[in-house]
Amino acid sequence: MLAAAAGIFASAAHAADEQPAASVGAPRKDSESYIVTLGAMGAVAPSFPGSALLRPYPFPTIGFRKADEPERFSTPDEGFGIPLVDKDGIRMGPVANFVFRRGNRDGLYGVHQVGLTHEIGGFAEYSTLDHFRTRAELRQGIDGHEGFVAALGADFYNKASAFTLSLGPRLNFGNNAYANSYFSVSPGEAELNGRLQPYQAQGGFTAAGGLATIRYDITPNCNATVFGGLQRLTGSVGASPIPNLIGSRDQFTAGLSFNRSFEVQKFW
Repeated sequence: MLAAAAGIFASAAHAADEQPAASVGAPRKDSESYIVTLGAMGAVAPSFPGSALLRPYPFPTIGFRKADEPERFSTPDEGFGIPLVDKDGIRMGPVANFVFRRGNRDGLYGVHQVGLTHEIGGFAEYSTLDHFRTRAELRQGIDGHEGFVAALGADFYNKASAFTLSLGPRLNFGNNAYANSYFSVSPGEAELNGRLQPYQAQGGFTAAGGLATIRYDITPNCNATVFGGLQRLTGSVGASPIPNLIGSRDQFTAGLSFNRSFEVQKFW
Protein backbone atom coordinates (compact mmCIF):
# COMPACT_ATOMS: atom_id res chain seq x y z
CA MET A 1 0.00 0.00 0.00
CA LEU A 2 1.05 3.59 -0.46
CA ALA A 3 1.62 4.05 3.25
CA ALA A 4 4.23 1.33 3.05
CA ALA A 5 5.67 2.90 -0.04
CA ALA A 6 5.91 6.21 1.73
CA GLY A 7 7.80 4.47 4.46
CA ILE A 8 10.30 3.48 1.82
CA PHE A 9 10.98 7.14 1.11
CA ALA A 10 11.03 8.16 4.76
CA SER A 11 13.85 5.83 5.76
CA ALA A 12 17.51 5.48 4.81
CA ALA A 13 17.64 2.25 2.81
CA HIS A 14 20.48 0.19 4.23
CA ALA A 15 20.43 -3.48 5.19
CA ALA A 16 23.69 -5.14 6.17
CA ASP A 17 25.73 -6.74 8.92
CA GLU A 18 28.81 -5.19 10.52
CA GLN A 19 31.37 -3.90 8.00
CA PRO A 20 35.13 -4.70 7.96
CA ALA A 21 37.33 -2.75 10.38
CA ALA A 22 38.62 -0.43 7.62
CA SER A 23 35.09 0.75 6.84
CA VAL A 24 33.41 3.74 8.43
CA GLY A 25 30.43 1.42 8.71
CA ALA A 26 32.29 -0.64 11.33
CA PRO A 27 31.88 0.10 15.05
CA ARG A 28 34.79 2.12 16.49
CA LYS A 29 35.98 2.79 20.02
CA ASP A 30 35.64 6.54 19.54
CA SER A 31 32.15 7.35 20.84
CA GLU A 32 32.75 11.07 20.27
CA SER A 33 32.16 10.72 16.53
CA TYR A 34 29.20 9.64 14.39
CA ILE A 35 28.61 7.76 11.15
CA VAL A 36 26.30 9.70 8.83
CA THR A 37 24.84 7.90 5.82
CA LEU A 38 23.51 10.02 2.95
CA GLY A 39 21.63 8.48 0.07
CA ALA A 40 19.47 8.96 -3.00
CA MET A 41 16.50 6.75 -3.79
CA GLY A 42 14.33 6.29 -6.83
CA ALA A 43 11.20 4.17 -6.61
CA VAL A 44 7.90 3.41 -8.30
CA ALA A 45 4.75 3.05 -6.20
CA PRO A 46 0.94 3.19 -6.66
CA SER A 47 -0.38 6.66 -7.45
CA PHE A 48 -2.72 6.32 -4.43
CA PRO A 49 -3.82 3.45 -2.15
CA GLY A 50 -5.72 1.06 -4.42
CA SER A 51 -4.36 2.47 -7.68
CA ALA A 52 -3.18 0.26 -10.53
CA LEU A 53 -0.91 2.99 -11.90
CA LEU A 54 2.70 3.27 -10.78
CA ARG A 55 4.43 6.63 -10.55
CA PRO A 56 8.12 7.45 -10.01
CA TYR A 57 9.22 9.11 -6.78
CA PRO A 58 12.83 10.33 -6.26
CA PHE A 59 13.93 11.10 -2.69
CA PRO A 60 17.03 11.79 -0.57
CA THR A 61 17.65 9.64 2.52
CA ILE A 62 19.70 10.08 5.69
CA GLY A 63 20.74 7.91 8.62
CA PHE A 64 23.13 8.27 11.54
CA ARG A 65 24.52 6.36 14.48
CA LYS A 66 27.37 6.58 16.97
CA ALA A 67 30.73 5.46 15.61
CA ASP A 68 31.05 2.77 18.30
CA GLU A 69 27.73 1.17 17.31
CA PRO A 70 27.41 -1.51 14.61
CA GLU A 71 25.25 -0.87 11.59
CA ARG A 72 21.80 -2.33 12.15
CA PHE A 73 19.73 -4.27 9.66
CA SER A 74 16.90 -2.21 8.20
CA THR A 75 14.56 -2.25 5.20
CA PRO A 76 13.42 0.51 2.82
CA ASP A 77 9.77 0.39 3.90
CA GLU A 78 10.41 1.50 7.49
CA GLY A 79 9.38 4.83 8.90
CA PHE A 80 12.09 7.11 10.26
CA GLY A 81 12.65 5.92 13.82
CA ILE A 82 14.97 6.95 16.65
CA PRO A 83 15.71 4.13 19.12
CA LEU A 84 15.51 5.28 22.72
CA VAL A 85 15.83 1.68 23.95
CA ASP A 86 18.50 -0.53 22.37
CA LYS A 87 19.44 -3.55 24.46
CA ASP A 88 19.64 -7.33 24.02
CA GLY A 89 18.22 -7.22 20.49
CA ILE A 90 15.26 -5.03 21.48
CA ARG A 91 14.91 -1.54 20.00
CA MET A 92 12.05 0.88 20.74
CA GLY A 93 11.39 4.55 20.11
CA PRO A 94 9.39 7.19 18.22
CA VAL A 95 8.77 6.86 14.49
CA ALA A 96 7.47 9.14 11.73
CA ASN A 97 6.13 8.49 8.25
CA PHE A 98 4.17 10.27 5.54
CA VAL A 99 1.63 9.42 2.83
CA PHE A 100 1.39 11.39 -0.39
CA ARG A 101 -1.60 13.55 -1.25
CA ARG A 102 -4.42 11.91 -3.22
CA GLY A 103 -6.00 14.12 -5.85
CA ASN A 104 -8.73 13.54 -8.44
CA ARG A 105 -6.62 12.00 -11.21
CA ASP A 106 -6.33 8.38 -12.35
CA GLY A 107 -10.05 7.61 -12.33
CA LEU A 108 -10.93 9.49 -9.12
CA TYR A 109 -12.87 12.36 -10.73
CA GLY A 110 -15.58 13.57 -8.34
CA VAL A 111 -14.19 11.66 -5.35
CA HIS A 112 -12.96 13.52 -2.26
CA GLN A 113 -9.26 14.36 -2.05
CA VAL A 114 -6.96 13.35 0.81
CA GLY A 115 -4.17 15.74 1.76
CA LEU A 116 -0.55 14.91 2.47
CA THR A 117 -0.53 12.93 5.70
CA HIS A 118 2.14 13.07 8.41
CA GLU A 119 2.05 10.07 10.73
CA ILE A 120 3.76 9.91 14.11
CA GLY A 121 3.92 7.12 16.66
CA GLY A 122 6.26 4.47 17.97
CA PHE A 123 8.10 1.36 16.84
CA ALA A 124 9.41 -1.79 18.47
CA GLU A 125 11.64 -4.46 16.96
CA TYR A 126 13.43 -7.58 18.06
CA SER A 127 16.45 -9.15 16.36
CA THR A 128 17.85 -12.59 17.08
CA LEU A 129 20.56 -14.90 15.70
CA ASP A 130 21.87 -12.05 13.49
CA HIS A 131 19.61 -13.27 10.68
CA PHE A 132 16.01 -12.61 11.81
CA ARG A 133 14.11 -9.51 12.86
CA THR A 134 10.51 -8.62 13.67
CA ARG A 135 9.24 -5.02 13.68
CA ALA A 136 5.98 -3.23 14.46
CA GLU A 137 5.11 0.43 13.85
CA LEU A 138 2.01 2.10 15.33
CA ARG A 139 1.29 5.53 13.82
CA GLN A 140 -1.43 8.18 14.01
CA GLY A 141 -2.13 10.53 11.12
CA ILE A 142 -2.10 14.10 12.43
CA ASP A 143 -3.49 15.52 9.18
CA GLY A 144 -4.57 14.10 5.81
CA HIS A 145 -6.36 10.80 6.49
CA GLU A 146 -6.22 11.40 10.29
CA GLY A 147 -6.47 7.65 10.88
CA PHE A 148 -4.55 5.13 12.96
CA VAL A 149 -2.38 2.57 11.15
CA ALA A 150 -0.12 -0.31 12.11
CA ALA A 151 2.61 -1.95 10.02
CA LEU A 152 3.83 -5.41 11.08
CA GLY A 153 6.70 -7.29 9.49
CA ALA A 154 9.42 -9.90 9.85
CA ASP A 155 12.64 -10.33 7.86
CA PHE A 156 15.09 -13.15 7.27
CA TYR A 157 18.43 -11.75 6.09
CA ASN A 158 21.89 -13.08 5.32
CA LYS A 159 25.20 -11.61 4.16
CA ALA A 160 27.26 -13.46 1.54
CA SER A 161 30.46 -11.72 0.48
CA ALA A 162 29.50 -8.22 -0.69
CA PHE A 163 25.79 -9.07 -0.94
CA THR A 164 23.08 -8.94 1.72
CA LEU A 165 19.71 -10.48 0.89
CA SER A 166 16.47 -10.20 2.86
CA LEU A 167 12.94 -11.50 2.49
CA GLY A 168 9.94 -11.17 4.77
CA PRO A 169 6.15 -10.92 5.15
CA ARG A 170 4.18 -7.74 5.77
CA LEU A 171 0.75 -7.09 7.33
CA ASN A 172 -1.00 -3.70 7.57
CA PHE A 173 -3.90 -2.45 9.69
CA GLY A 174 -5.99 0.72 9.44
CA ASN A 175 -8.92 1.99 11.49
CA ASN A 176 -12.26 3.34 10.19
CA ALA A 177 -10.90 6.85 9.63
CA TYR A 178 -8.09 5.50 7.44
CA ALA A 179 -10.39 3.16 5.49
CA ASN A 180 -12.99 5.87 4.91
CA SER A 181 -10.41 8.35 3.65
CA TYR A 182 -9.09 6.16 0.85
CA PHE A 183 -11.74 3.52 0.10
CA SER A 184 -15.23 4.93 0.81
CA VAL A 185 -17.38 6.47 -1.94
CA SER A 186 -20.44 8.57 -1.13
CA PRO A 187 -23.58 8.39 -3.31
CA GLY A 188 -22.91 11.90 -4.60
CA GLU A 189 -19.31 11.03 -5.47
CA ALA A 190 -20.45 7.88 -7.28
CA GLU A 191 -22.91 9.94 -9.32
CA LEU A 192 -20.24 12.46 -10.31
CA ASN A 193 -17.64 9.81 -11.10
CA GLY A 194 -19.87 7.61 -13.23
CA ARG A 195 -17.82 4.43 -12.78
CA LEU A 196 -17.70 3.94 -9.02
CA GLN A 197 -20.49 2.66 -6.80
CA PRO A 198 -21.39 3.98 -3.33
CA TYR A 199 -19.43 2.17 -0.64
CA GLN A 200 -18.68 2.53 3.08
CA ALA A 201 -15.30 1.05 3.98
CA GLN A 202 -14.56 -0.31 7.46
CA GLY A 203 -11.27 -0.58 9.31
CA GLY A 204 -9.34 -3.78 9.92
CA PHE A 205 -6.44 -5.57 8.33
CA THR A 206 -5.95 -3.72 5.07
CA ALA A 207 -3.14 -5.51 3.21
CA ALA A 208 -0.84 -8.53 3.34
CA GLY A 209 2.24 -9.28 1.31
CA GLY A 210 6.02 -9.20 1.43
CA LEU A 211 9.24 -7.33 0.67
CA ALA A 212 12.60 -8.47 -0.73
CA THR A 213 15.89 -6.53 -0.82
CA ILE A 214 19.34 -7.11 -2.30
CA ARG A 215 22.17 -4.88 -1.13
CA TYR A 216 25.61 -4.75 -2.72
CA ASP A 217 28.57 -3.18 -0.92
CA ILE A 218 30.42 -1.37 -3.71
CA THR A 219 33.15 -0.23 -1.32
CA PRO A 220 33.37 -0.38 2.50
CA ASN A 221 31.63 3.01 2.61
CA CYS A 222 29.27 2.83 -0.41
CA ASN A 223 26.39 0.50 -1.14
CA ALA A 224 23.43 0.09 -3.47
CA THR A 225 20.13 -1.61 -2.67
CA VAL A 226 17.47 -2.97 -5.01
CA PHE A 227 14.08 -3.72 -3.47
CA GLY A 228 10.62 -4.91 -4.48
CA GLY A 229 7.40 -5.54 -2.64
CA LEU A 230 3.86 -6.71 -3.35
CA GLN A 231 0.83 -6.39 -1.11
CA ARG A 232 -2.74 -7.55 -1.64
CA LEU A 233 -5.57 -5.37 -0.31
CA THR A 234 -7.72 -7.36 2.10
CA GLY A 235 -10.94 -7.11 4.08
CA SER A 236 -13.28 -4.18 3.65
CA VAL A 237 -10.77 -2.01 1.77
CA GLY A 238 -10.09 -4.88 -0.63
CA ALA A 239 -13.81 -5.03 -1.45
CA SER A 240 -14.00 -1.29 -2.22
CA PRO A 241 -14.97 -0.30 -5.78
CA ILE A 242 -11.89 1.96 -5.93
CA PRO A 243 -9.35 -0.89 -6.35
CA ASN A 244 -11.83 -3.20 -8.06
CA LEU A 245 -13.31 -0.85 -10.69
CA ILE A 246 -10.62 1.75 -11.41
CA GLY A 247 -7.52 0.41 -9.67
CA SER A 248 -6.08 -2.86 -8.41
CA ARG A 249 -6.03 -4.86 -5.20
CA ASP A 250 -2.39 -5.74 -5.94
CA GLN A 251 -0.05 -2.97 -4.78
CA PHE A 252 3.50 -3.17 -6.15
CA THR A 253 6.54 -1.11 -5.16
CA ALA A 254 10.13 -1.29 -6.40
CA GLY A 255 13.20 0.88 -6.32
CA LEU A 256 16.93 1.43 -6.12
CA SER A 257 18.93 3.37 -3.54
CA PHE A 258 22.58 4.42 -3.33
CA ASN A 259 24.19 5.30 0.01
CA ARG A 260 27.50 6.80 1.11
CA SER A 261 28.74 6.83 4.72
CA PHE A 262 30.96 9.46 6.36
CA GLU A 263 32.51 9.76 9.80
CA VAL A 264 32.00 13.12 11.47
CA GLN A 265 33.41 14.35 14.78
CA LYS A 266 31.16 15.45 17.61
CA PHE A 267 31.13 19.27 17.66
CA TRP A 268 29.00 19.99 20.75
